[in-house]
Amino acid sequence: MEEMHVLLKNRDKIDPMSAQEYADQGGFEALKKALSMSSEEIIEEVKNAGLRGRGGAGYPTFRKMMFASGAEDPVRYIVCNADEGEPGTNKDRILLSTDPCSVFEGMAIAGKAIGAHKGFIYMRAEYTHIFPIMLAALNDAKARGYLGKNIMDSGYDFEIEVRSGAGAYVCGEETALFESIEGKRGEPRYRPPYPSVCGLFGKPTMLNNVETLANLVPIIKNGAEWYRGIGTEGSPGTKLFTVCGNVAHRGVFEFPMGINLKELIYDVCGGIADGRELLAVQTGGASGAIINPDQIDMNLDIDSVSDSGGRLGCGTILVIDDRNCIVDIVLNNLDFFRDESCGQCTPCREGSEQLYNLVKRISEGRGSLLDIEQIQDLAETMQLTSLCGLGVSTAVPVQTSILNFESEYLKHIDKDPCPVCNMKGGM
Repeated sequence: MEEMHVLLKNRDKIDPMSAQEYADQGGFEALKKALSMSSEEIIEEVKNAGLRGRGGAGYPTFRKMMFASGAEDPVRYIVCNADEGEPGTNKDRILLSTDPCSVFEGMAIAGKAIGAHKGFIYMRAEYTHIFPIMLAALNDAKARGYLGKNIMDSGYDFEIEVRSGAGAYVCGEETALFESIEGKRGEPRYRPPYPSVCGLFGKPTMLNNVETLANLVPIIKNGAEWYRGIGTEGSPGTKLFTVCGNVAHRGVFEFPMGINLKELIYDVCGGIADGRELLAVQTGGASGAIINPDQIDMNLDIDSVSDSGGRLGCGTILVIDDRNCIVDIVLNNLDFFRDESCGQCTPCREGSEQLYNLVKRISEGRGSLLDIEQIQDLAETMQLTSLCGLGVSTAVPVQTSILNFESEYLKHIDKDPCPVCNMKGGM
């Protein structure tokens, strides 16, 4: 099965620090076209293309454009979320390190759509090796007139500034990201007001992740009808998938939305490594649903994955073989989330700690059926009452693992020997 490279078409083919090499491959043609279009025309094209966010719940991109462009304040910002804090996710890193100008171009197109003249890229602190590439490409693009003042003699100005966080997972949440850029502690804001009205520095702001903004380039360049011909009706376009875990061939792959998960694991990635059996798959990263082998004949698009109880999100696929224990996997997830909670809201701060303690008790063979009930009640409470998506996401792997692997939890409660948990000092 061959990949379809739309966003990754320049990977390993150009010098990522050269705006000219990017332009020689057709780069900045979409921006030139957008500069001759009105805000309404750009937004309509994105609407007709059906682009949905590539990092979270799949929110329609044109709506963010529309709300920000209609704001009363004339000072507006474009923010690119390049924090990529989801464990196991590497897609944005690939785009930023091999083709950063495609992200710059997408940001400038978004800026033209909403009337913004300044953009910020919020980079993950651990991506220190990408900073020199980004800055060199940015400076070259400005020197050649593709960014900065009077872009391509159009009269439109658009500057981009790169900012770094401090490694906090919660800063992947848009309002916590704004706080961090402003030099404050990275904590989510209460809403309303929403970012399209009061975002970065209190100004109307459109925030999208790296992959979403890069998608604006082929949409404007090739048209909405062309883009609609890729993927599914509800999720057009391609998707970058990071496949990690116990597969023969790991990596970042680009396929049309709707590729079958089973085919991705067995045909593209060579199946389960070392001849082992498949135990489970987690879709959407550490905050995604955990499904069993009987459920993997599933199409990977935003709506299909949502119907399974999870979300496609960042497109990370974690493949888990039979040398692992589901209870231990969930415990490891919860250990990460309880550490990354900013502590601002009680449901997330206390709930993630209590979920960890309950699952740990089960993993050590000290649990009971009452613990299962408490876990489910607590997870539901967190989803309903947490201030931001971190608390909501923490509950997803716990809930889906109990739903799809109840027998594994019951074995631990019945004190059946678990080699994985025994090895870690548990039951």
